[in-house]
Amino acid sequence: MRSLRIALLATTLLLATTTNARLMQAPSYQELVEKSDLVVIAAPTAARDSNEQIDLPGIAVTTSENRATGLAVVGVETTFRVSAVLKGDKGLKQFVLHHYREAKPQPTINGPALVAFDSSKKTSFLLFLVREADGRYAPTGGQTDPGFFSVHALGPFVR
Repeated sequence: MRSLRIALLATTLLLATTTNARLMQAPSYQELVEKSDLVVIAAPTAARDSNEQIDLPGIAVTTSENRATGLAVVGVETTFRVSAVLKGDKGLKQFVLHHYREAKPQPTINGPALVAFDSSKKTSFLLFLVREADGRYAPTGGQTDPGFFSVHALGPFVR
């Protein structure tokens, strides 16, 4: 019994020292609604890359030379058709979501939960959004992990 406890402790310590992790604060749905300017059910109709290129905030990638560097991303503007407004301008028919995609997609451990949309699949999404100064909308939970917090696929039901 004692050797089993020692083996479990050693395994736990080994995993704890070799696992990469980053802290994420998971807001409740109520907190997302309160922080959002717009909460909608909507479907994507078109997407295009913008000229924006940045390193994604809050994410670092380790290179093959064991050096930490930022994760390069490209700005994307996706147009959505609104099905229902749960919070915000009830007359809104469409809007542009400002988000990011990886410049050079690669498998990463503990990477960001970015979002991508395929307008041909006719999928509706529940989106929690904040309005940017230029009129576009961005994910309420931030640009690093919108797929975890602010953007939720509802399925192929579009009205």
